[in-house]
Formats: sequence, structure tokens, C-alpha cells
Amino acid sequence: MKCPKCQGVMESVAFGVDIKVNRCSSCAGLYCARQTLQRMRHEWLADSVLDIGSAAMGARHNEIRDISCPGCGTTMDRVHDQKQPHIILDVCSACDGVFLDAGELTDMKTVTLMDHIHRLLSRFSK
Repeated sequence: MKCPKCQGVMESVAFGVDIKVNRCSSCAGLYCARQTLQRMRHEWLADSVLDIGSAAMGARHNEIRDISCPGCGTTMDRVHDQKQPHIILDVCSACDGVFLDAGELTDMKTVTLMDHIHRLLSRFSK
């Protein structure tokens, strides 16, 4: 499996008993099923063990658009995370895979005061 952002080799990495992801050996981007991402969001230390890449490089790679899903080859959609809209995920509508650039999992697990304010304001704007 090749990384959709840098074409590096994606290697299988496990955390605990039920979390398995593919991590790029070059840019450290992560690819997994959407259900796995939800488990990682709530699993203590999953980010520090799995998300080992440079957040600065991840931010640069986040600008790369129209990537192919490493799982099935379908063009992935760019979707804002519901809980933290500043995070843009690459999601496959065909196989439900998700690609996270380096640093995005750590960012997801770090909810700031501004994230709470944005969520609160979005409730009033509906």
C-alpha cells in the first residue's frame, strides 16, 4: 500500500488489541477505517504511540488535494471534522477509510477552549 500524499510505503501498526492502522514510513500519515478513528479518539495514549510524525509536515501535506484512497483507489473527499472544524480529513465514500496527515490525530485529541467556543457558537447560528 502506498501513501496517497508522498507515495511512501504504508506499514501496518497496532495499538492495543483492536486498533490497527497503516502508517506511512516517510511522512507518518495514518490510514484506517472510520470506526478505528473513533476508537483512537477515545483511547488513552493512542495519539502519542501512533501519530509520531511532524505536525508541520502534516500541515503542508494537508494542502494536497484529490488524493486516491490507499485502500480502494477512489478519490477521497475532504471533510471538516465535526468536533473540530479546523481539522480537514480525507475520507473515502466508497470504503469508509480515513487518511490523517501527521499531527491530526494529536490535534483531534487536544480539545481547546476555542474548540468549545466554536461548538457553542455553531449551536446558536443554526
